[in-house]
Amino acid sequence: MLRIAVCEDMDEDAEHLRSLIESSGIAVEINRFESGVDFLSSNPAGRFDLIFFDIYMGEVSGVEAARALRETDEKCSVVFTTTSQEHRAEAFDVDAQQYLVKPISKDRLEKVLKKRMSQFEQKRNICPVNAKGRRMEIHHDDICYVEVYNHNCLIHTTSGVIDTGSTMTIEDFVPLLPPPRFMRCHQSYIVNLSYVESVDRDFKMKSGNTVYIRRGFLAKCKRFEDELDKWRLAEAGRDDT
Repeated sequence: MLRIAVCEDMDEDAEHLRSLIESSGIAVEINRFESGVDFLSSNPAGRFDLIFFDIYMGEVSGVEAARALRETDEKCSVVFTTTSQEHRAEAFDVDAQQYLVKPISKDRLEKVLKKRMSQFEQKRNICPVNAKGRRMEIHHDDICYVEVYNHNCLIHTTSGVIDTGSTMTIEDFVPLLPPPRFMRCHQSYIVNLSYVESVDRDFKMKSGNTVYIRRGFLAKCKRFEDELDKWRLAEAGRDDT
């Protein structure tokens, strides 16, 4: 599912864009912001895969909002929507994917969505992370487990621990780390089954660390080898296509 933000102060234009996006047939989640100020106040780094900025907005223009976003998020795709051609050079400065002149046509909008969806599919094994305001991308192969500690989410990777602070909750990670490879085994843990050494009361990781299993969940967790086999077969099938 593509996470999309529409930053547009005109209701009619926002609804037109929303209608075109929803009619594309691509699974999306849309958040609308009525101003650049509202958008920047929402802690947007890492939240969206694609953002549509109207250039002409009140206190903070679309270009200014995009420029501020780029300070913490270099990966998100940005598309400008406007009634004028004169800001194309500024669009390039913030690495915009596209520059759409209103009224936006269905064909042009679908090309933007399909291109972003293609990029999204290529990164299906990448977990986008907002680590204390900085956008990062971590490959699933590098994630051993995610842990909640002192109300912060810690990502234990093959090269160290990444502290996301309070910018992400473990619930944010659930859709980013899908089964069967990843398992939510406790209210405070998501484990990558590839890095499990053994299971008794809890998971013993290959690193020597312990990942806890919530009470009543042990029977399912003891079937982790079957879960791993399913994941490996699924990966082998994708490689063959």
